[in-house]
This record gives sequence, C-alpha cells and structure tokens, in this order.
Amino acid sequence: MKKFHEWPAVLQQRWLLSGAAGLCFLAVGLVVFIALHDRALLIISVLLALCIALRCISFYRMARSDGYEVVEGVCIELGRPGMKKQRSVRLLQMDGNEYAVMLDKRTPLRIGNLYRLYFRQAPPSQMSGLERYLSQDQFLGLEDLGEYYNGSEEDPAEN
Repeated sequence: MKKFHEWPAVLQQRWLLSGAAGLCFLAVGLVVFIALHDRALLIISVLLALCIALRCISFYRMARSDGYEVVEGVCIELGRPGMKKQRSVRLLQMDGNEYAVMLDKRTPLRIGNLYRLYFRQAPPSQMSGLERYLSQDQFLGLEDLGEYYNGSEEDPAEN
C-alpha cells in the first residue's frame, strides 16, 4: 500500500486534476442555481460530480494498491494514425524486448525518446478469457524521460 506522496507524479497529477474537475462542475452548478434558480443544472452538476468522485475513489484504490504496470522503453516506431483515433507505438525496452501498444493519436511522442508508460492492471481472477483480453491494458499516463542516450556513442556535452 503506497501513500499518495509515493505515487508517480503522473498518477498524482491525473488524480488531482480529476478531483478538481469534479469540484469545478459542482461549483458551476451551485453558482448557476444561486443566480438563476436552475434546479436542472444543479442536479446534473451534482450527479456529474458524484460520478467523478466515484472514479477518483476507484483510481485512488488502484494506485494505492499498486494496481498498475509500468513500461519503460525507447520509442522506435510510430504508426500512422489514419482515420482511427489511435496509432500503434513500439517501444524497445532496456532488456531488448519490444512492447507494442495502441495510444491516442494526439499523445505527443517522438522516435528516439525514452518514455515511461503507466497502465491499469485488470485482476485476472475476476474475468473470463475474453474479458481479460479486451480490458488487459488501460492507459493511465505517460512520462517523457527525454532523448535516449546509451553511452556507447560520443557524448555531445563533452565537445
């Protein structure tokens, strides 16, 4: 069980921004209700804030119990996005294995940079084979570690 300050910065940021969005929806609903006496918008904003609160609780439990997987590697190929909302990305891990994943086409990636990706792990005991296949990885966040330098080439900073 990790405490909040021990979480990776990417997960902390995502959790805090989600909570802030829920509070903003609630605040807007309250302001509009006070100004215009609009109960419908207040009810919608309260329901939306409750849904976001439930999602934050779920995310908190997942992150606190280490229910995520970390993949670190150098981006070696970016697929063409085309008409899809996703594109394929291939990462070369430090042990020589390749990892292929589908990410949103708006995710800023560059070939040659080192990335750390975070994915939600689905508990295998609670799902059948097909459900495990469909929900095996859920993208949580991306951390850009900069341009990869393997140390075998001449260091440009030494020149």
